[in-house]
Amino acid sequence: MGSPGIGKSTLLCVMAFYLVFKYKKNVLVYRRLTKFEQENCLFYLGYEDGKDLWLVGHLVYNFATKDMEERFYYSGGSVREFTLATSEDIRNAIDEACSGVDDISNLLSNNSSVLAGKSQVDRLRHTFVKNADDTNQFIARRYWEQVIDSEYAVLRLSTRLRSDALFRIYAWARSAGHGSLAGTVFEVYVHRLAADNMLRLQISEYDQPAFRKPNEPRAYAFKPLLLRAGTAAQWGTSDDYKSYLEKWRDDDEHTYWFPACDNFPNIDSIVKLESTASGKKGGVAYLQVTIAEQHDISSTQLTEMDTIFGVADIPEPPIYIAICPDPTSCQTFVLNPRNEVLLTRRTRRVFVGYFEEYQLATAADGPMNNISVKPAPPEHNYDTRNKRQRSS
Repeated sequence: MGSPGIGKSTLLCVMAFYLVFKYKKNVLVYRRLTKFEQENCLFYLGYEDGKDLWLVGHLVYNFATKDMEERFYYSGGSVREFTLATSEDIRNAIDEACSGVDDISNLLSNNSSVLAGKSQVDRLRHTFVKNADDTNQFIARRYWEQVIDSEYAVLRLSTRLRSDALFRIYAWARSAGHGSLAGTVFEVYVHRLAADNMLRLQISEYDQPAFRKPNEPRAYAFKPLLLRAGTAAQWGTSDDYKSYLEKWRDDDEHTYWFPACDNFPNIDSIVKLESTASGKKGGVAYLQVTIAEQHDISSTQLTEMDTIFGVADIPEPPIYIAICPDPTSCQTFVLNPRNEVLLTRRTRRVFVGYFEEYQLATAADGPMNNISVKPAPPEHNYDTRNKRQRSS
């Protein structure tokens, strides 16, 4: 018994962990709030990559697989949010939690108080260890890692998170096999580096596998690509982008562009290159940011965009670059379908590339370079929509 908020539950949890680690006991802590009638106690196991949440959703709540994918997009590993009545309820809960975060640095800090003021950080982050079979990692803080594993929450907070925080989330998601989260954060991180003029690309001419196996490494020779320094612009959508790109093309101050939508076809951004011809503007590069081993390409869509950049003072046709996480990923990356790759290479050079790792530690933090706050994150099905060519 005691007054609210004095630490009764905290003391109980400390005693429970003491029994677990000191005496190797199996302990179940069950908390009942304002209820006195008899009821069943449902015990949830922790989750690793979503499998346990899927079992709970399927066996206990009879959720359909598609429904659980949508729930997980919003909730991450939170059982409480995952089992709310509807996906909209989960989304509202995450929105409320994001709005309640005063100090964004607490989200990924092992030292922050979990109940500091009205902060909602513990509604968004979860604590992981690298090896759950090693009980010592649960005791020593050096093994703990605070991560936001809700893809929706990361997108919601992307303009407030520091660059190093974004990279930490990406690195964790990739190592944990959370492909969707890793891909999303990787793209946001590349946009941040480019906006802060910290993107340093190494590229090599793409070598399409002919008679070798898809995963067989190719002989790539990477070299730096010189990008123009300037400001970034987030303009246009998949249905309305031509006038925005023309404005961006003619503005010498803006050197990096990415769309204000999450379903732009075929590419993720465009960057202006340093000129290699005296008195002429440098060309542009279409960027596709991906962690996948394979990715589709559309020669038709690229040709349509070429009409915007086919002006007299741009001597070189646009190039296409698939940005992978590292050189090893570039070695095995494959563009599909093969006939589209061949058509694309008839009119432009195609490259694979990665950004230099030493830039990760020095990436600029704080407000992005002239980028307005991104619109609200998309609903769950944004990454499953077909990226079709814009109808004329």
